[in-house]
Amino acid sequence: MDENLPVIRISVRNLVEFILREGDIDNRTGGGQDPENMQMGSRIHRKIQRQMGSDYQAEVPLKTEIVCDGFTLKIEGRADGLIHTKEQVMVDEIKGVLRELDRVQEPAGIHLAQAKCYASMVAEQEGVDEIGVQMTYCQMETEEVKRFQYSYQSNELKVWFDEVIRQYKKWAKFQIEWRKARNASIKGIEFPFPYRKGQRDLAVSVYRTILRKKKLFIQAPTGVGKTISTVFPAVKAVGEELGEKIFYLTAKTITRTVAEQAFKTLREQNLKFKVITLTAKEKICFCEETSCNPDDCPYAKGHFDRVNDAVYELLMQEDVMSREVLEAQARKHKVCPFEMALDVSTWVDGVICDYNYVFDPDARLRRFFAEGGAGGYLFLIDEAHNLVERGREMYSASLCKERFLEIRRLLKSKSRKISRTLEKCNRVLLEWKRECEEYQMRKNISELILPLMNLCGELEDFLEEEADGEVHEKLLEFYFEVSKFLNIYDLVDNHYVIYTYYAPDGSFLVRLYCVDTSANIQKCLDKANAAVFFSATLLPLRYYRMLLSDQEEDYTV
Repeated sequence: MDENLPVIRISVRNLVEFILREGDIDNRTGGGQDPENMQMGSRIHRKIQRQMGSDYQAEVPLKTEIVCDGFTLKIEGRADGLIHTKEQVMVDEIKGVLRELDRVQEPAGIHLAQAKCYASMVAEQEGVDEIGVQMTYCQMETEEVKRFQYSYQSNELKVWFDEVIRQYKKWAKFQIEWRKARNASIKGIEFPFPYRKGQRDLAVSVYRTILRKKKLFIQAPTGVGKTISTVFPAVKAVGEELGEKIFYLTAKTITRTVAEQAFKTLREQNLKFKVITLTAKEKICFCEETSCNPDDCPYAKGHFDRVNDAVYELLMQEDVMSREVLEAQARKHKVCPFEMALDVSTWVDGVICDYNYVFDPDARLRRFFAEGGAGGYLFLIDEAHNLVERGREMYSASLCKERFLEIRRLLKSKSRKISRTLEKCNRVLLEWKRECEEYQMRKNISELILPLMNLCGELEDFLEEEADGEVHEKLLEFYFEVSKFLNIYDLVDNHYVIYTYYAPDGSFLVRLYCVDTSANIQKCLDKANAAVFFSATLLPLRYYRMLLSDQEEDYTV
């Protein structure tokens, strides 16, 4: 491998999910919880691996390097298992699912493709002519297992894998060439205005913070020019490879416009820097009602067959990905503008968006913030005083007892199984209701969690079958409520209080309330190289620093 060549790294999973996706956007089935992200998923992985005996090697790291024109492509991954028997070598790929196994008729295409990539890498490493692939699906509540086995000729597998890599090469080449041009252009830019009082110190502080990989809290009055004083040093830092991508995060549309203007001003000095502004799905959707499925939305139908071409063309033609530009491109290629924008965000240098794309466990961009490891991001957090209240909203969740009865009435004649599980949940809530006068703190709610998990799996199965519009709509909404509650329950620690209470309208609720958001926000900040919080109202600084970060050594200005 040539040491001097720049390296592009991609995981096997990201490679196949990107190159081989196809078909429609369809949110009518559940899938709100990503079992891969749940501790339970990894626990089941380990359990299956332990049961497999001495022929079984668990968590096998694999990588392959391909020298391309001007760069090296490094593809890395980790096979769940490798089985060596006298007859053959076999790669095992384990997936935890919430749905019933008799509904899993064959492996999902993307899952099998991931395993085939690992198999090709293993076959080459071990020099075998033939290799097996085993797909292991495990139902996460019952821990029941279903397996599918395949056998492949190594040379055929290699031809298939090489084709996947060939399709990715143009994207990698774009990345390398664009980065080179971008960094060269950044060298030439200077601060675009005469410095106002305190502005130079501000810009220097931001640059130093990024250089030292720290966090900075800035309290500065309106009119100082905080936006350009944070954007300029951050762009300079990207040019020196101190960060990969800038996220300019804000709570209001007006501040987004100010950020766009700052990048535009720097572009007047021939800066090459691709920036996208993300607009909420409801606002950018082309349909009157946002219903993301191929029956209701022509842009959802076949979206994944066309979206990569739409994104690539846009990257070749535009540097400013405004809402208007994105909408025009989405109409031209007949794809969903919101989903296309999320894909474009992977390839640009700056993303201007609402806080929730980074911090909200429900809405955050999984492509950047779900997998382990830091991504070299730089966070510029405008109006940062808003993040405390917004954070408490994002990391809290409630369930209402009356909803369980309402859904049970809806399903009475349709599914006795779900009705029984709803009844179990209702019984627990009824007992708590009897004990509660106005509100009551609760140490432990584990007796509700297991029936809720079962309910999620059952609803997921049911939603796949149920086509009745109105019933489906209400069920899906309820499924997401339960799903969010379970996801937040995974985060509960000593920064939370759990309590039951009566709402003003008399309904009875259980709430997981995040009092201190610092630990949850810190987990997101860990994905960044540096973060700058700034606002005209960030006093007392120590109070905000305590609630927005759990590290003592942060800087304040």
